[in-house]
Amino acid sequence: MGIAVRVREYTGEVIAHLDASVDILGLCDVAATEPTKFPMLSGIDRYDDTRFNSLQAVMMASELGLLSRQTEQAQVRDAVAALLPLVALLEPARGRPHHRRLDFTGD
Repeated sequence: MGIAVRVREYTGEVIAHLDASVDILGLCDVAATEPTKFPMLSGIDRYDDTRFNSLQAVMMASELGLLSRQTEQAQVRDAVAALLPLVALLEPARGRPHHRRLDFTGD
C-alpha cells in the first residue's frame, strides 16, 4: 500500500486528494536520504498519519521545488508535480478558509 494524501477543511471535509497511483512513498524515501534538506518531507510517516498546516505547507512547497530540481527520478518529479497543487490549496487566498490541512495517511 502507499500513502493517501488529502486536503481537508477544518470541518473534516475532503476538498482534494491525490490519485493512488502517485508514488508518495518513493518521494519520501528520496527525501529521507537528506533529512536536513527535506525535514518536512522526510518526516512523513509511512505507517501512520502525518498532518501539515498552512505555515508548514509553505516550507513543504520549498522542499518540493528543491527535490524536483535535484532528483533525476521521473517518478519523484511526477509525485512533486502532483503534490504541489494540493500544497497550494493551503496558501492564504481571499475567500479561502484559513484552517485547511494536508493529511498524509500511511499504510
